[in-house]
Amino acid sequence: MNFLPTLKFRILFSYVLVVLCALAAAALLLDRSGALPLAALRGQAGLILALSILFSLGAGWLAAQLLARQFGEIISGSKRFAAGEFDYRIPVGSSGELRKLSETLNFMAGHLGAKVRDAELRRLELEAAFRDMSEAIFFTDGAGVITRMNPRARQLMGVKGFEPEGVRLSGMPGGDELSSAAIKALSSGGPVAFEFEPGPGTVLAVSAAPILEGGAVRGCVLVARDITGPRKLETLRKDFVANVSHELKTPLTAIKGCAETLLGGALDDKEHGPEFAKSIYDQAVRLDNLVSDLLRLSYSESGRASVEKAPLDLKALADATARELATIFSGRKVSFLNLVSPGLAVSADRDKLAQVLVNLLENGAKYNREGGSVKISAAQEGGLVKILVEDDGPGIDSGHLPHIFERFYRADKARSRELGGTGLGLSIVKHLVELHGGSVGVDSAPGRGSSFWFTLPQ
Repeated sequence: MNFLPTLKFRILFSYVLVVLCALAAAALLLDRSGALPLAALRGQAGLILALSILFSLGAGWLAAQLLARQFGEIISGSKRFAAGEFDYRIPVGSSGELRKLSETLNFMAGHLGAKVRDAELRRLELEAAFRDMSEAIFFTDGAGVITRMNPRARQLMGVKGFEPEGVRLSGMPGGDELSSAAIKALSSGGPVAFEFEPGPGTVLAVSAAPILEGGAVRGCVLVARDITGPRKLETLRKDFVANVSHELKTPLTAIKGCAETLLGGALDDKEHGPEFAKSIYDQAVRLDNLVSDLLRLSYSESGRASVEKAPLDLKALADATARELATIFSGRKVSFLNLVSPGLAVSADRDKLAQVLVNLLENGAKYNREGGSVKISAAQEGGLVKILVEDDGPGIDSGHLPHIFERFYRADKARSRELGGTGLGLSIVKHLVELHGGSVGVDSAPGRGSSFWFTLPQ
């Protein structure tokens, strides 16, 4: 190891320098013979002492200046590190120990800087997630006082015009259930989960977990998630399964009963046998219509359906649709009136628009009075065309109107099943029209018939 640049050597060198200076001062008093007269030594003792002190102070001052400069740079750099300037580097001196100290502090600053930058990135990521999460998040201390909450939590609690931090959770609007969950988590030291309805038609799933530090509960974090949508979907799914099961069971029961009757001997009954066979055929057609409507509805709701729009002559398409339904119109003795202006065009998918018109015109014929009429008309409204299909039927009570486009909803269930309806026609109409970017609606009242309308881009 080279000791020349070390701090110890510098101090030792300063002492040696002092001794040499003292010897040099004594040498000035030597006579020509090389002897040091005692009398002269005594007479010049003050001078020798003064010169020795002067040289000692000079050597000490020089050594102190060298050391003070490096120590000052180290102290200044340390303060800058403490202030967060981790990119700064302390100048490296020539002294062994101070050089090692400077290099160690510089390495520590680089390492801390990397750690701080990584921690800041993690903080920004968590802050973005905390800010933009769809779930409401609350933090409380050990006493249930709010320390922080995200924007979704503020929206959920209706926080406006004041800062919720420092307020007890139980003192917030609608915070009783959340406060109860926090208290349970704080007292038990374990997670708590439950669901509740803060208002009509809204369901929240809440989970509360304690914040532990060294085994002690220091606070609580609550997460509230709006599960109203999933709950509604679950209810719709259950209702859909129940409705489909019911719709399938009715024709299957009829088919089974007729088949058993035929197998029991009615097959050879020329008078009644054909009636049972005809019933089986009718119920099979009903099943086929139900499955076809289910497939259409499922496809239109799947998100995979697309429309190939093209300009269509609305009056011509309505006439073509009515011709397809001529048997139904004549069987019900219902007339068809096409009041659409010649040349009026819409931008739509021909097959899908034809399916919309088939469902509406067929319903208008089936649920009409004998000798009534079904009218179709259209009018331009801005950049849209509004199409109306009106009938002279018994009309629909206002209580049924908000649900008329729901799957399997029937205003007159007995009559609908009697006429072979699947309860899906209007739902298909709604989805196909919305697929075009339009909307649907109905105006009706008991005794005044019904007017179903939808809009399409022109």
